Amino acid sequence: MNVENISKERFEKAKKRIIKKYPGAKTAVDSYGKYYVATANDRDICNLQIGQTINNYDFDGEDDLYGFNSALNKVTTIPHSNTVIEAWLKTEVAIKSYHVVSRNNNKFSDDKVMKKMAKDFE
Repeated sequence: MNVENISKERFEKAKKRIIKKYPGAKTAVDSYGKYYVATANDRDICNLQIGQTINNYDFDGEDDLYGFNSALNKVTTIPHSNTVIEAWLKTEVAIKSYHVVSRNNNKFSDDKVMKKMAKDFE
């Protein structure tokens, strides 16, 4: 993501939106020196779905971890950023993207797609 042309006002606007949704959000650095925006309790906002997948997974019903790995592979991960500005802008885009997907997810369910395909072949 090229952030050379991003104004300070645009950065502040993105930061304000994120902090409104996640009070206490802050910039953090991973072990590779890359930046990301974290919640007040240090969870990566761009990759919150990974933690949700882990918390919701039924480990008791598994003999091995293939199902768990498969569940994690379905979750999109967003890489950390080289700059602080890039991290905040990436987080803003990620929040918007997750919102759009969650709002429209039921429109693209397997049942609806199959019914539409069946109707097209009649």
